[in-house]
Amino acid sequence: MLEEIIQNKLKEVEHLKQTIDISSVDSTKKNNSFYQKILNNQNHKKNSIIAEIKRKSPSKGMLVKNLNISETAMSYESGGATCVSVLTEKDYFDGSKSDLLIAKKSINIPILRKDFILDPIQLYESKLLGADCILLIISALTQEKFKELFQLANALNLDVLVEVHDQEELDFALSCDAKLIGINNRNLRTFNVDINTSIELSKSINNSEIVVVSESGIKSKEDIALLNSSGIYSFLIGEYLVKSQDIKSTLGELINEN
Repeated sequence: MLEEIIQNKLKEVEHLKQTIDISSVDSTKKNNSFYQKILNNQNHKKNSIIAEIKRKSPSKGMLVKNLNISETAMSYESGGATCVSVLTEKDYFDGSKSDLLIAKKSINIPILRKDFILDPIQLYESKLLGADCILLIISALTQEKFKELFQLANALNLDVLVEVHDQEELDFALSCDAKLIGINNRNLRTFNVDINTSIELSKSINNSEIVVVSESGIKSKEDIALLNSSGIYSFLIGEYLVKSQDIKSTLGELINEN
């Protein structure tokens, strides 16, 4: 499925190259520091929740119909989320770029653009959309392309959440001086989820300036407590939150459990 998503995304990239004027992008404009806010919490052993706006997933199908982006984003912020992630991938996650624009107007906390970033033009677009951070998935890129995109994102004042799935990918991310590392607990080949993936991989990170974000499968305060015991205080949570009947209460339980 990842290969299929990438092929579709490359077609979108070609269209973007014809429609975006990169000279209109202000690379000097500072972002709302996604990394720094999470690092500050980690230094105080306080949980950071990156609350994700997500309508649909390839493995679970439609999660929430008629999702109100503005109301959800505001509930995340008032509930204590440190940052918000907005899925902008259309075909497989039913996201859109307008979702990010709506969220940006609705809240003041940093926003991650969650998408399959494969080309520099998408970074310029992310800057224009108002994203503070972008996602780079190592398994979706060659090492050379990753380095190119990582360096450009830094030049554009965009934070980068680098997603890894195994030790080899983690070692490469560390060699590139990535400071914000998302460990995805979902096996991309089988779709099985195991939060022990975050626990095991994080053992090889011994730098207090590096933030580890555990991604996928976190759906209880017990999961949070288990990850806290391994020194992990940052979590990207989508399905569990977006399907909650009381987002503020759910966030409160997760944030205060450590």
